[in-house]
Amino acid sequence: MNKKHIVLATLLSATSLVVSAAEAPKLSLHRNNIKVWTYQTENNPVFQYKAETTFDVPLERAVAVVLDVERTPQWVPYVAKAQLLSRDEKKGEFTLYMLLDFPFPLKDRDVVIKGKMNKNADGSISIKNNAIKNSYPEQPDVIRLNQYTGDWTFQRLANNKVKVMTSGYADPAGSIPLSFVNMFVQQQPYQMLMKMKKEIYNPLYAQPHLPDLLK
Repeated sequence: MNKKHIVLATLLSATSLVVSAAEAPKLSLHRNNIKVWTYQTENNPVFQYKAETTFDVPLERAVAVVLDVERTPQWVPYVAKAQLLSRDEKKGEFTLYMLLDFPFPLKDRDVVIKGKMNKNADGSISIKNNAIKNSYPEQPDVIRLNQYTGDWTFQRLANNKVKVMTSGYADPAGSIPLSFVNMFVQQQPYQMLMKMKKEIYNPLYAQPHLPDLLK
């Protein structure tokens, strides 16, 4: 595959390093009103990130973009395919499959994700995603990810202004060069939010429809 598009989503890579103490989040990138922090937790070799920005649209419009699974490859880097497997809007739960197109010579990855949507007491909306074991068929030469977490939080700042925060990590399994990891950790969430900035103005989301539990 030639596309170089990942989740949620949002996914981050692991290194062979093991840290002995938790690191404080480091502001790795601040550009175009997007901030990206990277860090490691104690005795965890997996790089993690958190990122945030603001959009001049209603909160509901930003949430609708993230929930539109089939269009995920249009704006989330490294995602080649995203497929909604199930959704229970009353419980706020969904299951999806994503195929991740990594640049050659790395093998592609895929992951099955269980998501949970909530409207919080302060009016913000959160989406929490985790990798799960699933019977979805595995493909030859594609590595199935078993460790992934990716969260979104949407906070209304005004009628037409929303703060979007995202965080996550993944252990991609296999061998990935540290140079790619470092680039990925900083650039993937930044590129994702930059692309989301364009996608959010797609006419498809002019009148967003959200599940009742998010209203």
